[in-house]
Amino acid sequence: MSGARTLQVLLALGGMIAWAVQFTIIYGVTSTLCGRGWADATIFGIGIVPLTILTTTLATLSAAAILLAVSLREDRRLRIRPASATDSFLSHAGVLINGFSLVAILWNGVPAFILPACA
Repeated sequence: MSGARTLQVLLALGGMIAWAVQFTIIYGVTSTLCGRGWADATIFGIGIVPLTILTTTLATLSAAAILLAVSLREDRRLRIRPASATDSFLSHAGVLINGFSLVAILWNGVPAFILPACA
């Protein structure tokens, strides 16, 4: 795989990578803190579990939004200039995957503020 093609694939899959990072951190930290009995700890008056979930969600949401913006820019560029079928596919896939990743990241982050941490 050439360097340009590798970047295209990473751009297309970047949102899912951000979601996987968020998922791993959220569930890893929550299960560790709940298992050790530290879920009631607070930082700046906010519970440590919701704070971790909030910061992780915001960071990964930002990364996925940036990747979506880059994917949209690349898609517009390829519509103006003729491109190969593979380039067009990766461009469209990147827009869809990064857009759906934003929804998935929100879907994982929002329940932290609705449900108790160690339910």
